Amino acid sequence: QEWLDQLRAYLLKNLNFLRNFLQEKIPQIHLVEPEGTYLVWLDCRELGMSQQALEDFFVSGAHLALNNGETFGKEGIGFMRMNVGCTRAVLEQALKQLEEAYRRL
Repeated sequence: QEWLDQLRAYLLKNLNFLRNFLQEKIPQIHLVEPEGTYLVWLDCRELGMSQQALEDFFVSGAHLALNNGETFGKEGIGFMRMNVGCTRAVLEQALKQLEEAYRRL
């Protein structure tokens, strides 16, 4: 139980870090609040990109391999799915890369 409590606290801190980062640095990407998972949906529709351009933005621009929302059905168009079940250092590096790609838009 202690390990699980620590894991939940760590994941919540990563989620809060991601939420704050997006609000401050990339306000056109919105976090969809998860309901009990460390896989987080990013609503990227305000970027105004096609799904292919969005995937290219993440893969070629930010050098991140997130799940393409469209693979989950039409409802996933404009969304990407990110794993926050990682070390803070990995999350920070990923978000730094995302911010740099966003600034190049």
